[in-house]
Amino acid sequence: MRLKELAFIILIMIPGQLYAEEKTCGFPTVHNGRIAQYYYTFKSFYFPMNIDSKLSFLCLAGYTTGNGKQEGRTKCTPEGWSPEPRCFKKCTKPDLINGYIADEKVLYKFQENVTYRCTSGYKTTGGHDEEVIQCLPDGWSSQPSCTKEHETCLAPELHNGNYSTTQRTFKVKDKVQYECAAGYYTAAGKQSEEAECRTSGWAQAPKCTRRRNRCPPPPLPLNSKIQAYSTSYRHGEVVHIECELNFVIQGSEEIRCENGKWTEPPKCIEEKEKVACEEPPVIVNGTANVRSGTYYNGDKVMYRCERGYRLRGSNEITCTHGKWTLPPECVENNENCKPPPEIANGAITDGLLSSYTTGSSVEYKCNEYYLLEGSKISRCEQGKWSSPPVCLEPCTVDVDYMNRNNIEMKWKYEGKVLHGDLIDFVCKQGYDSSLSTSLSGLSVQCNRGEVRYPLCARKESKGKCVLPPLIRNGVIISSKVDTYENGSSVEYSCFEHHFLQGSKEIYCIEGVWTTPPVCLEPCTLSSDEMQKNNLLLKWYFDNRPHILHGEYIEFLCSRDTYIEESSIMGSKLRVQCNRGELKYPTCIPRERIPSYQEPLRT
Repeated sequence: MRLKELAFIILIMIPGQLYAEEKTCGFPTVHNGRIAQYYYTFKSFYFPMNIDSKLSFLCLAGYTTGNGKQEGRTKCTPEGWSPEPRCFKKCTKPDLINGYIADEKVLYKFQENVTYRCTSGYKTTGGHDEEVIQCLPDGWSSQPSCTKEHETCLAPELHNGNYSTTQRTFKVKDKVQYECAAGYYTAAGKQSEEAECRTSGWAQAPKCTRRRNRCPPPPLPLNSKIQAYSTSYRHGEVVHIECELNFVIQGSEEIRCENGKWTEPPKCIEEKEKVACEEPPVIVNGTANVRSGTYYNGDKVMYRCERGYRLRGSNEITCTHGKWTLPPECVENNENCKPPPEIANGAITDGLLSSYTTGSSVEYKCNEYYLLEGSKISRCEQGKWSSPPVCLEPCTVDVDYMNRNNIEMKWKYEGKVLHGDLIDFVCKQGYDSSLSTSLSGLSVQCNRGEVRYPLCARKESKGKCVLPPLIRNGVIISSKVDTYENGSSVEYSCFEHHFLQGSKEIYCIEGVWTTPPVCLEPCTLSSDEMQKNNLLLKWYFDNRPHILHGEYIEFLCSRDTYIEESSIMGSKLRVQCNRGELKYPTCIPRERIPSYQEPLRT
């Protein structure tokens, strides 16, 4: 009996394993990085991927993987991609006063530790001679600083309060208790508090202050300028009053909050006569944006400095009652710039520095297929960077949208369409452009990643079709019948690793089938051909059994060999799979000069 029960249990468990659904991993999002370009081009072919599949990814300039490398790998697991394909921003070397960092590096990788040391007489934030900080996703774990070292702390004079002891000098780590008088409070709003002596001084200096009444919004005189004010003001706060154009202030320009009440506000009196200002004053190494005519009260003039100089003071002056306000100065620009701003879908071509001198420049480049708009060069002027460019998104033609709208591409095109380029469509056989779509409407422009697909409507017909045509390296996956009604369709599929060119569906139109697709053969890498032509693979993820038609492979010349690059655009070391064929480039061995033979001199 027990054996029968055991056999029954085994039979139930096995089918459960046979029919378990296998999980897969979809197209990954790489934060601040990307995967190989052919994955984007042939996304529907490669994804989803099966469990245990591995995928390589690259980090953008200025970013690294979690272990500090430029390139990483992730694996498809039942829980998804692991580890998560992600790139972290590098940390810039911090500016440190009264301290130093021994190494010469400017950028630090994610999770990299850095030790900083303080000069003699100064201590770290933790009160030590040196301290370790770590580069995290949001920057340094703590901002390093060096403060002057104290051996003792002197208790400050405490108004409106008393110390718990008569002692006035305290050693580092000593604490003192103090209490405030009635109506007075510590900085934390308590009646009593404890203060600690540290190497940098008191952690929080003992102090007792009274809580005073707050003031409401200030009373504004008639004909004064409307400004944004707070709902309440603390005792001692000051508000500045300005009059409207052609009105002069009578009284103090400032009012003060004193224990819940404002001091007497001024008045704004209308000017009886207009007083003109002289020509705007001339400044050295700068010019004023002057206009002809007379300047009256309230008129403004703007200044700008010559190249290499920056403004000190306001960039404009105002004519006030016949006199100009104080003009700015143009001083030599020695102010450095911080690292330049990042741009979406692009990066800086060179390595980043922690600081840039005036006149320095950086060059931006966009990711592949993204169109750069604006100047690719950004310059450091007066401590600020000029506007960086924008990388405009390309378009990817969606086959599902085309089938839904009964259209197909007029020209064969592989890859993505750049922003601004025109995409020409035609109606599928048996369809006409709709009344709302003109012939020119079948050509649409790529606009920052978006395509507005035109629509074609079915023609009226009664013809029937016989069996659809067979294709090489592919099969029909739709169910077969003897005859097909007008407008019906069948679907083709290519053998594994073959690339389907054209529409996967064909239609019966007036007794004739539309053009079937073509299944293009993949390429296979030949190690013999690579060795014969002195070639190595540039990327290890290209070392795979099959390369689809249209994909690119990049090579490197092996040691002591070179290739004669052509003057035309592109590299001979980057080749494309074309219908199962790879045209291998050839690297030529360099001529060696024997050690005993010196080169000829001319």
